[in-house]
Amino acid sequence: MINIEKILQKEPTLTPFGIEGPGTFKSDNPLFQGDDFRQIQTCIDWLKDKKLKKTLNKNSSSYGIKHILERELDTYVSNGCFIAAVIHLEIPYYKIPESPNIFIPMASREFYKNIKAPF
Repeated sequence: MINIEKILQKEPTLTPFGIEGPGTFKSDNPLFQGDDFRQIQTCIDWLKDKKLKKTLNKNSSSYGIKHILERELDTYVSNGCFIAAVIHLEIPYYKIPESPNIFIPMASREFYKNIKAPF
C-alpha cells in the first residue's frame, strides 16, 4: 500500500512535477490525487526488480528514466510519481540542486533490460 504521507514526510516539497525548491518550476497542483496513485504503483512495479549499484548513475535523471519506463510500458507517469516510487521502495537517491529531479544508483542497462528488440 502506498503511504503518500510517509513519502511526503521524507520529501515535503514533492509534487507530481518533482521536488520543488529554489530554482525549480512551481507546480499549479501540488497534491497527489486520482491517477497519481496508479502512476506511483506502475513505477513501483517497474523498479522493484531492478538491481541497484553502489554509486549513483549521473547520466540519467529521474525525468529521463521515467521516459524509458513510459516507452516500455506504453503509459504516462509523472516525474514526481517516479520519485515517490523511489522513496516508497527506499532506494537511495540524490536531489539534483536547482532541479526537480533525482539521481539513483542503478546502471543504465537495468533501465533497458526488459525492452524487446524491434525485430
